[in-house]
Amino acid sequence: MVEDSKLNPEIEIKIESELFALVKSILNLNSKFQKGKINEIFFRKALKNTMNNLFKLKISINENNLLLADLLEKMSLSKEYNEIIDLINRITSLNFSNEKTTIKKKQSPSFLELPGLTSEITSSFITLMDVLTLNDIQKEDFLTKLFDELITGLNSFPGLENLLFKVESTQRKVLHDIDKIRNESGFRKQVIDDLYSNFKEFQTKLDLNH
Repeated sequence: MVEDSKLNPEIEIKIESELFALVKSILNLNSKFQKGKINEIFFRKALKNTMNNLFKLKISINENNLLLADLLEKMSLSKEYNEIIDLINRITSLNFSNEKTTIKKKQSPSFLELPGLTSEITSSFITLMDVLTLNDIQKEDFLTKLFDELITGLNSFPGLENLLFKVESTQRKVLHDIDKIRNESGFRKQVIDDLYSNFKEFQTKLDLNH
């Protein structure tokens, strides 16, 4: 979340190349699916794999003190990136709504459900941080929906009570000062940093880096 970076140019070029390739891959996948060249099962599996790689790259972008919005503008990729985020949100929203009833019926999700729930939570974190980073804040109910989806996922995942409390506290802070989150970049940065810290804690608890 640092505006200025002294990153090695070779690393920045590598990140830009990976970002470009992943965005194009997701768009190409969707195009082939819409034209009937690949079936839905293959599309969802390939999309999930590409999404995971995109999430890992976005973590690398943050860790290297780069700003996603700056990279997208530099590469003239903002429009296409927003398209894939809309696509990912539609797909994960459908998946989540289909599984929500099943999850509610159980004390906790089964072992087989955890990977899908992990992807949902990861997607919710990334989407929230993207919306705030790109200052794409529309209405209060839009932010409420994004926070509610994240909180629902965390609440369904076992052993995340402390993390859930932190995210709920951040939600209350944001919705209490909705005008401040829209108009003050410093406040948005603080909220983004809080969410990023929560996201890293989520990763650590799942040991996703090993």
